[in-house]
Amino acid sequence: MSAGLEEQHSSETPLTALLLMRQGTEYFALALTAAMEALELPPLTAIPGAPAYLLGMLTDRGTGIPVFAGSRILEVEGLGAGDEVLVIVRDVERQVGLVVDAVEDVIMADVTTMQQPMDSMRSDGVVRGVVQSENRLIALLDARALVRLGSRALPEVA
Repeated sequence: MSAGLEEQHSSETPLTALLLMRQGTEYFALALTAAMEALELPPLTAIPGAPAYLLGMLTDRGTGIPVFAGSRILEVEGLGAGDEVLVIVRDVERQVGLVVDAVEDVIMADVTTMQQPMDSMRSDGVVRGVVQSENRLIALLDARALVRLGSRALPEVA
């Protein structure tokens, strides 16, 4: 992890900056280094033959970015209020979009205390573990797993 993202807590515990998101009533987070940006959901280009969790493609600066429904990937129903947020997630040079109900804040959390996720939370490996911040449990997402999911979801071009 980048030294710039970790801060020393008063007890010398390293804290990591996380982007806190909400899907339905559940909280999820990504390492801030993996979250490129959060923006209003723009129009997407549909992809024939794509799985239901792939909402479409976003073209950004000449690059096609697959965009996924957070409710289907995370297996948590959304609020469906119509004002969802698109979070662009990266892993080195590859990117995917994840649509969630809301981006709440940037928080600092001690990821050294992360617990293994329950079997029901594993969601194709996108949940790395669970951390506690204040009075809430937060599922920490794996950016690499999200990007791998993106490459597997795109239909083969004949």
